[in-house]
Amino acid sequence: MYASIWKRFFAFLIDAAIFAVLFWAVAHAAGSGTAAITLVVVIWLYYALLESSPMQASLGKIIAGIKVVDHRGRRLTFWQATERILSKLVTNLTFYFGFFMAAFDRRKQTLHDRISHSAVVLKNAEFDPDDFIEEEETSLTMVTIVSILLAIVFVSALLMTVSLPQYKHLANKAQASLVATQVAQIQAVQAERVQAGADSAVWNGEFENCQKLTPRILKCSGFEVYLVPTGITAAVRSPAGDLLYTLFKADNQNRVVCTPVTPESRTFCKELL
Repeated sequence: MYASIWKRFFAFLIDAAIFAVLFWAVAHAAGSGTAAITLVVVIWLYYALLESSPMQASLGKIIAGIKVVDHRGRRLTFWQATERILSKLVTNLTFYFGFFMAAFDRRKQTLHDRISHSAVVLKNAEFDPDDFIEEEETSLTMVTIVSILLAIVFVSALLMTVSLPQYKHLANKAQASLVATQVAQIQAVQAERVQAGADSAVWNGEFENCQKLTPRILKCSGFEVYLVPTGITAAVRSPAGDLLYTLFKADNQNRVVCTPVTPESRTFCKELL
């Protein structure tokens, strides 16, 4: 009677293909921002109208031979179907663990099915409301709890192993690019002052966001800049004061050389140039 997870997944792929084509068409005509907003509205109306219609199913579900019912086996109202759409956000936040929990549930219910008190059944199934209502008042079953715990573990592991390191890497790379830009600007200002007759062996005048520590050393935000005979060198440090990497820009050259000091800086030093 209840639709298998594979039928539901097949229906999802069909619906997703429809949305992908629609997004591409709108993005091509009006831009990705407009397409994203349009797609959100279309997804809501698509599911809410079709699943509350006499067909009780999206196009993907119709092709898969399944339909949506409430806890009494009746057709959903528009607002019940809307509630079901909103409850899918919870399933999405669990990285689809909430969807695949249907594989272990007697009624093949996903997390959003449970939240919205609905079910997906075969198109011509004989629905027994007494079978469904048995656990209707139970807000959290063991399967639901396990799914949520698995989602928490999965999200935590993803953050620890992928997201946080990647964020740190991108932040370091962005900082290196910013420092490289500042180094080029400082060098350009110094060159202008030398051409005007200033001493090339020392820093001349003031530099934006930097303080002169010695005639040859500038202290800037998060790094120091050293005046050397062939160019300038920036030493970038961590908040604790540990040296992370250095950037060297030779006089009359656009190229900036990044020299890593820590294992983390090796990768983005390669990507910086």
